[in-house]
Amino acid sequence: MYNEELKIYTVKELANVLRIGRDKAYALIRSAGFPSIRIGKRYFVTEKALSEWLTKYEHREYML
Repeated sequence: MYNEELKIYTVKELANVLRIGRDKAYALIRSAGFPSIRIGKRYFVTEKALSEWLTKYEHREYML
């Protein structure tokens, strides 16, 4: 049984969390190495996947 609530970010929420603009957030979420999912025309990323991605690229530069 899954007891934790799954937090999912939209592109707008992702931009707010990372303190980047909307266009940068879209570029990031569409990039090959970023853990996003597309459902219809909308993109999403889970809080867990974002946290793991940030840890992976900590102290490095991620080029878009």
